[in-house]
Amino acid sequence: MLINMNILPYLATFSAVVENGSFTAAADALGISKPVVSKQVSLLERHLGVQLLHRTTRRLHLTHAGEVLASYSSRIMSDVREAEQSVLPLQHEPQGRLRISAPESLAMSLLPEELLRFQQQFPKIELDIHAGGRFVDLVEEGIDVALRVGKQEDSSLIARLLMPCGLHACASPEYLIKHGKPEHPSELETHNCLIYSQRPNPDSWLFVDGQGKDIRIKVSGNLRSDTGKILMSAAESGNGIFIGPTFMIASALKEGRLETVLAPYTPMTTGLYVVYPKSKLVSAKVRAFVDFIAESWSH
Repeated sequence: MLINMNILPYLATFSAVVENGSFTAAADALGISKPVVSKQVSLLERHLGVQLLHRTTRRLHLTHAGEVLASYSSRIMSDVREAEQSVLPLQHEPQGRLRISAPESLAMSLLPEELLRFQQQFPKIELDIHAGGRFVDLVEEGIDVALRVGKQEDSSLIARLLMPCGLHACASPEYLIKHGKPEHPSELETHNCLIYSQRPNPDSWLFVDGQGKDIRIKVSGNLRSDTGKILMSAAESGNGIFIGPTFMIASALKEGRLETVLAPYTPMTTGLYVVYPKSKLVSAKVRAFVDFIAESWSH
């Protein structure tokens, strides 16, 4: 018996020989040469350790083992064709479960309204949303598509820019009146800083000076959380200064509930990206979501 042989192609050839009655007709049906058909059947017999066909000059006869295998191979190839036909519509009409990973801050700000519009347009897609600050390995965890802030370095992923996005230090007007508005990052050492625990080095906040050099400030405060919404609510209530992404704080800034501080030292604007694994065949549901969200947020 041949070890580690992928038997399916050989079963397909054997089944074609049985269905068409000869090596020549099977070769024509499969689009391969007659010698290849003969060799594949011989390799299958060698693999199984039995003779499947009696070969004569006029016709082929199935052995008893060949008859048994033919009954199975016919059903197997029928199941394979049925499986192919069942999957083909998925490439044309977006449908099925779509697993999306997104930052919690985005899932609680811009995303809900967009997801509602997306489902109205694509009712056969079932959304499965995973929100949080943890970095997710898309392939390892079976995620179809992710929304991420910052430059994407992973060469195994396709990244498409959705919109510019910055990180901004913010506080409520009441807090700034009471505690003063910091004019330099070093002054944060005397302020109550609300810390997002999912960030790398959460107690070290990064700013940039006028020459583009990094300024790292060690901060402390009476509240830390892995949920940005909690920190933002605390900041709006006058509890301290926090750093949030543009899409999360835009409404609060517009309505006057928050004010930005240290704007000249804010790190350069980055971007919000949609990412998905590289593949020769991107599913219709992923294409639909990527195109939809890119069009929606491009403005």
